[in-house]
Amino acid sequence: MEASDNKRIAKNTIFLYIRMMVVMLVSLYTSRVILNTLGASDYGIYNVVGGIVTIVSFLNSALGGSTSRFLTFALGEKNLKKQKSTFGACLNLHIGVALLVLILGETIGLWFFYEKMVIPDDRMVAAFWVYQFSILTTMVSFTQVPYNASLIAHEEMSIYAYVGLYEALSRLVIAFLITISPIDNLIFYGLLLLINTVAVQLFYRWYAVQHFIECRFSIVKDKALYKQLLSYGGWDLFGNLALVCQGEGVNLLLNVFFGPIVNAARAIAFQIQGAVTQFVSNFMTAVRPQVIKNYAEGNVDKMYVMTFYAAKFSYILMLALVVPIIYEIRFILGIWLGDAVPDETALFAVIVLITYTWRTFHIAALMPYHAIGKIKTGNITIGNLMIATLPMGYVLFRLGCPAYSVFLAIFAVEIVGMFAIYWLIHRYEYFPYSYVFTKILLPCGLVTLCTIILPTLITNLMEDGWCRLFTVGFSTEISLVLSALYLGLNKEERTRIFSLIQNKLKHK
Repeated sequence: MEASDNKRIAKNTIFLYIRMMVVMLVSLYTSRVILNTLGASDYGIYNVVGGIVTIVSFLNSALGGSTSRFLTFALGEKNLKKQKSTFGACLNLHIGVALLVLILGETIGLWFFYEKMVIPDDRMVAAFWVYQFSILTTMVSFTQVPYNASLIAHEEMSIYAYVGLYEALSRLVIAFLITISPIDNLIFYGLLLLINTVAVQLFYRWYAVQHFIECRFSIVKDKALYKQLLSYGGWDLFGNLALVCQGEGVNLLLNVFFGPIVNAARAIAFQIQGAVTQFVSNFMTAVRPQVIKNYAEGNVDKMYVMTFYAAKFSYILMLALVVPIIYEIRFILGIWLGDAVPDETALFAVIVLITYTWRTFHIAALMPYHAIGKIKTGNITIGNLMIATLPMGYVLFRLGCPAYSVFLAIFAVEIVGMFAIYWLIHRYEYFPYSYVFTKILLPCGLVTLCTIILPTLITNLMEDGWCRLFTVGFSTEISLVLSALYLGLNKEERTRIFSLIQNKLKHK
């Protein structure tokens, strides 16, 4: 990678990490307040009811991937006219999808809400209003996608850090306000989140319009462009439908078989996963535009170098966070949420964290996969694997298996899916298969084995508590840094890091 690319990626990653750290720390505090104020049942109701609308969001996710890819590609080609027409067409499509969400949400979604959901009778009215707020929030978010895609394409990541400060403050305010709510706590919570989401999206929209000339609403009549966007998004549609089935579909399945308390346990587990994976997603967000632009410029070898680099470093970043959390999950949950933690939360969290640590390899592979743009076969293959988790979960639950069994099924699917996506990329733009093992799996496997030795010994020799938590955390990071430097990184990467450290010390 060129020095300018490294500098840009590092700068953007830092901005995104600042945003993430602020938001994550506030989220950890506000989650405790919200869970204690709403109670486990209402907390589960909020998450599963919002999930009905999220199922419809697979339409938006498909177009969102198409929007991001084509806007970044146009920017890489330095074609202003194409940027303007692409943005206008994408915005038109997202407005159409937002209206479709309203129709589906108030018909099929409302039927499922009343006929299939497991919600206590005395909470139906509150759940109904939360459902309506979720529909409005989703519609606003849908029309915002082209603006956010432009921010990412232009690599203006600093704005996310500034907005992150507002989001942190607003969540603190919301957590306080629901404790003095003049109406039903659950309804008030849903309303405040709607207002806050609209405020954030309007600011992003204003910023994009002010700074990027292509971000203007226009009626685009280029049928070929719409066909191109919909063709790409159409095949991505299947992949995103599969993702929703694996996520919110499973969540609804848990509600039907086990009720809202288990939904609350899942929501907490995924909040932990979400906070941790923000580290990786921020890094990937900073790298992704460079991968797409390199492919647009014909630099396929450089695209692959950046992809394998991203896969390995994102896995190591995840490992640094996940290992101490897994070993100390029960103690951490007790400190964080007190006695309100649903019983199965710890087990759910451990399985989900392991799954998403492995998934970093898959996420990295999606960057060249979308840059190449030939997604038909991939989305059919990977999509069918992911959709399979829903009937697998149903069969497991019907056979009397515990709730966590479906998360083990998802992990198994992720293992198969990662190998499948690299196989597909190889078909379109050749790279040696051995690279997946020599540049990603082997170094990451060695780093993992070396990292978990000390935490395993410590947790068996010490009683849980603050002392063990800090000891496990410190020993994990020391083991990880040493093993990553001498087993995870090759000579070139190690030299680059040492040079960077030396330069920083000289400047000081």
